[in-house]
Amino acid sequence: YEFTISDVIEMIRMRDRVQELTERLFSGLTCLTLCVKYANFLLRENELSDLLECLRVKMCQPRNSTEKLIMEEHNRRAKWSTIAFMMISYATALGFVLTPALQLLKGGEHVLPLKSYIPYSVSNLLPYLATYLQQFLVLFYAIMLNVSFDCLVYGFTIQVCGQIELMCCRLTDSLKSTGDISSGRKTDTEASIVECVRHHLLVGILVKKIRALFIWTIMIFFFFSLLIVCTSIFILSKKKLLSFEFLSMFLYLSGMLLQLFYYCWYGNELELKSKGIVTAVYSSDWTMVTPQERRLLMLIMISSQRGIMLSYHGVFALSLNTFTWICRTSYSAYNFLQRASN
Repeated sequence: YEFTISDVIEMIRMRDRVQELTERLFSGLTCLTLCVKYANFLLRENELSDLLECLRVKMCQPRNSTEKLIMEEHNRRAKWSTIAFMMISYATALGFVLTPALQLLKGGEHVLPLKSYIPYSVSNLLPYLATYLQQFLVLFYAIMLNVSFDCLVYGFTIQVCGQIELMCCRLTDSLKSTGDISSGRKTDTEASIVECVRHHLLVGILVKKIRALFIWTIMIFFFFSLLIVCTSIFILSKKKLLSFEFLSMFLYLSGMLLQLFYYCWYGNELELKSKGIVTAVYSSDWTMVTPQERRLLMLIMISSQRGIMLSYHGVFALSLNTFTWICRTSYSAYNFLQRASN
């Protein structure tokens, strides 16, 4: 929080100079977004615990080898998404940290990894090294927090997708060998369908909890990401091609776009998976069930037709359309910024 305040002060000091302001904006807004995520996590820790408890209920646990494979596949996706995001984030941090060090070795000026407000001079070596070390630690700690908070949202979304696939698998298995209505049937078929209805309701509760817990921080992040991507492209255009500064900024922009893409991709996957419930029910042997069971299946189909979308009252929906809109808008803002600087 202290580093974010110094970033904000520096942005206010440079408000009349476009070139300097844009160089402060991308790091300042990134830190400000992280502070919002961290505050949300601290203030709503109990709600997060309730969400985890919902995923620990017996209904959400795999029961056979097929269901275990489904959940392992989704856990693997969450793991590799986290690793990819963490790798590109730490590679970006190394680029920002090493660039001023290389300049110093070449006899250059005392330049810090991040341009924030410092109330003292760093022209002497000792204050410079102390400030350099502080920014180094802040940078890597901030990345660890940022990756953790974002991958928490990705992970919950992937887990909900896994629960939907689990429910569809159980529904198909329960209707696979129903046989004729008039023949003697086991009562556990109806019990399985009732359980699938409860599972579907639990999925809806999980999505509501995720939306209530994270969607307003995601909305703030999406709004700030418009400015961050725009300023990053602007700074990138001013750097020498294939220089160390250019590569560091390119990695930062790639990490930001990957972060946005994961939010939108997994939100889009959730919507497609939820709409796929209708297809799973219709493709099953629903003609052989009793009228009462058919009504339960109709209830699932009707509630799944619109799909599940993570959004803030329809705004900033987590979908691929939102990702393309952010990219287009950021590029338009970059063109405007380029004309203003000229």
